[in-house]
Amino acid sequence: MLKEDLAALRRVPAKGAAWTVLSTEGAHHCVYAATGPWLGLARSRRDDTASPADRARWDTWISILTPPEHLAPKSHADMCVLAGTARDMLRTLRQTLPPCPSVGSVAAEIERQIQNGELAAGAGIRRAAVAKSLRVPGKHVDLALADLAASGLVEAGAHGRTVVTDTNARPGAGHQASGYRRQQDVFAGETRVSAA
Repeated sequence: MLKEDLAALRRVPAKGAAWTVLSTEGAHHCVYAATGPWLGLARSRRDDTASPADRARWDTWISILTPPEHLAPKSHADMCVLAGTARDMLRTLRQTLPPCPSVGSVAAEIERQIQNGELAAGAGIRRAAVAKSLRVPGKHVDLALADLAASGLVEAGAHGRTVVTDTNARPGAGHQASGYRRQQDVFAGETRVSAA
């Protein structure tokens, strides 16, 4: 069903197509018909995540894709953005169907490895290696690293390289974990994250 709704979004008129009032109404209908059945699952994903970055992403998608009471005419560019947003949300739902680990559990695993010393201060964390080893979409790793950066465990360095911060330089180091380790949906197995 999700695959079919993603395919339906391809019918939204593309760049260069004739753009009329009728095609605008058809595009609105197509986007909202394809995403409407999935907004409940999107809200559930938003409510279940422990990741602030992931929650913000779901909030944005839900806000944009909830049909307004009155449809206002949109330009071709606006409809392309709306259809692209719809595709992004549906693709993410498809990629994250169980048994895909949550963003919070990805952050918890990286934090565990930092706390255990498997990832030392200054060690680079490679997005692709983490995604591959944890079998998650790369966007999950990006969001998990954003959450860990907000808590001071990692920082984005030059050229987008993410590194583990010095534990001695962090306030309250060793006394307070960011909370991801306490999350109930952490990995059951011992998964390793590759350092750069």
